[in-house]
Amino acid sequence: MHWRFRVFLLLSSITLFTLRLHAQDELVLLKRYSDSLRFCKVDSGRYMYNDSFTRTLKALIDEDNAFDLNLDSIKNTISVMMSDDRKMRVISWVYINDREEYANHCVVLYRKKENAKANVFWLRDQIEPKTDSLYTDYPAEFWPGALYYQMYHFTKKGKDYYCVLGLNGMSSFKNRKIIDVLWVDKENELHIGAPVFYSSERDYTPQYRVFFDFADASSMLLRFEPDKKMITYSNLVPSNAEKIGMRQYYIPDGRIDYYKLRKKGKWVKYEGLTEFDMLGNQ
Repeated sequence: MHWRFRVFLLLSSITLFTLRLHAQDELVLLKRYSDSLRFCKVDSGRYMYNDSFTRTLKALIDEDNAFDLNLDSIKNTISVMMSDDRKMRVISWVYINDREEYANHCVVLYRKKENAKANVFWLRDQIEPKTDSLYTDYPAEFWPGALYYQMYHFTKKGKDYYCVLGLNGMSSFKNRKIIDVLWVDKENELHIGAPVFYSSERDYTPQYRVFFDFADASSMLLRFEPDKKMITYSNLVPSNAEKIGMRQYYIPDGRIDYYKLRKKGKWVKYEGLTEFDMLGNQ
């Protein structure tokens, strides 16, 4: 073997080892920053750790195939989700200041097939509560922010869609849970929201997402039932008659409603436990 080629192989091996070592070091830092982001008692410290976490995560995603990154060490404080078809990976987290204001962060990675190069989308929490729309398809730059905690892959007209459930802390008085949809078009552009949520079987004007606003002191159920192709959630009512329309006073009344995934990728809303039990056996 020619000596120059041997030197090339040696240098390549050293470079690869250095990159792997560098990635491991950054993973250690990532865990340290994620823990500090959640548990640091000083607001300015949490702000600093959030910035450091974001920069370190970006460096890791830029250097490596992020689909292969082992992020188990940060899952106690950061949401890391992979779709069942292994085409989409979603990483989301939240910075909370001393005024209990939530700043949501998220990065979405998507690839058309396994081992393909991933498209990376950094989402920006840009939507104020008064301008929220239930009938709009948003780009990555205009995101209804949330800490996502569940994802469900479904198809519509042969295209992949990823339904996500999330929480937005909103304020010290009111929380919001959200059902939304992530999908990527032929031009590799990310879309947030899709016209797939129907209030009934006779509804002809579907929503692109669903919001549930409720009292901060309360706890609301919102989760996927994957084996039944359903999203179950708590029915919310005002705590008393004088609070109608004031969502910061809405609480669960004990009834469970749900969305059922029907044909053509339609999520149809149903009310009450009787229908829940009946449809759950289909």
